[in-house]
Amino acid sequence: MTSGPVKARLLDHGYRLGKVIGEGSYSKVYYSEHRLQGDHLQQQQQFPERSACKIIDRKQSTMEYSQFLPREIKTMTALSHPNIVAVHSVFEFGPYVCIFMDYCRCGDLLQRILQRGKLSQAKARNFFRQLVSAVRYMHCQGFCHRDIKCENVLLSGPAHLKLSDFTFAKQCPAEEASKQLSKTFCGSVAYAAPEILKGILYDPKRYDMWSLGCVLFVMVTGTMPFDETNVPETIHRQETKQYFYPEGVKLNPTLLELIDSLIEPDVERRATVEQVVECLWLKEQDA
Repeated sequence: MTSGPVKARLLDHGYRLGKVIGEGSYSKVYYSEHRLQGDHLQQQQQFPERSACKIIDRKQSTMEYSQFLPREIKTMTALSHPNIVAVHSVFEFGPYVCIFMDYCRCGDLLQRILQRGKLSQAKARNFFRQLVSAVRYMHCQGFCHRDIKCENVLLSGPAHLKLSDFTFAKQCPAEEASKQLSKTFCGSVAYAAPEILKGILYDPKRYDMWSLGCVLFVMVTGTMPFDETNVPETIHRQETKQYFYPEGVKLNPTLLELIDSLIEPDVERRATVEQVVECLWLKEQDA
């Protein structure tokens, strides 16, 4: 996708692109190495600093995506948290936007589950604590993600995760002062709350909480709570809480209670991030 001249321009800034490690509709993500500026020439040629470089081709993107892009960059540069992918630098060369961010060497959560199966409750608890910490930080900073899913949870190490892909992120008002509702359909059907699928105004913070519930369900079962192939049927099952655990999956009552509070069709009854932080399951200690 990216042309030779763009790679040459990036090399001038000390970045050398390697293999493609991810791909979207209008972008590719490359492994990148960066030479530290200010060192001796010999050291500069070693490119010791690793990162991921997302290159977006605005010529190929839709108008809607182009409108979301500045918001994505603004969000990523505004946030600083150990469980959120950090942006290190941004370059623009004509239609190409190059975003350099944390490199997460262990892939994403979906790949991990597809390759090795569902997580133990201890592992899931460790990961979910980190994910909740990231979302709590975002909400406290006045941002919502609106596309939380396993594919957007990256693993920087075997036991450390980072929330990524802020394409649909938006600023939200501080707390109850002025509840700002959204109408834009964002995210993936499989992780979308019923109010999103119905196309009605929604609270983006409560949407994030539903998606967190779906991610937690996938972590501990290896399956999705709802089949998204038939959207009207999906909405019906969501609103009547018809989701089922695979045969043989036995979970702690406190975990079942947490999932039930997140995959909750009644927005007013759905757990907030502060309630999740205080839930019994996250406070339990692993044996």
